[in-house]
Amino acid sequence: MTDACGRWNVPELAGPASLVLSELVGNVVRHAGTPMQVTLTLRRPYLQLAVADGSRRAACAATGRDLRAEGGRGLLLVRELTQRWGSAPAGDGKVVWALLPAI
Repeated sequence: MTDACGRWNVPELAGPASLVLSELVGNVVRHAGTPMQVTLTLRRPYLQLAVADGSRRAACAATGRDLRAEGGRGLLLVRELTQRWGSAPAGDGKVVWALLPAI
């Protein structure tokens, strides 16, 4: 992530993008349990992060969760760190994507 952001002249996005990507990948490991494909794309004015997995279950941010629980707030964090994020069906699974402003 740091190398890509440096090459693309957006080094300030390396930290936030790494955190967002970590949450998206972690969700595949915890919830989908399938192989995944990670894609980073710079299309100004955004850096797009996308993780494709083999689960058709849509990603959704938790609501009404126990605030004392250890997990369950990853997509809420993604929502706060990104301009937009979403989940879309793709092939036999889905793609969860997020956009970070790259101005």
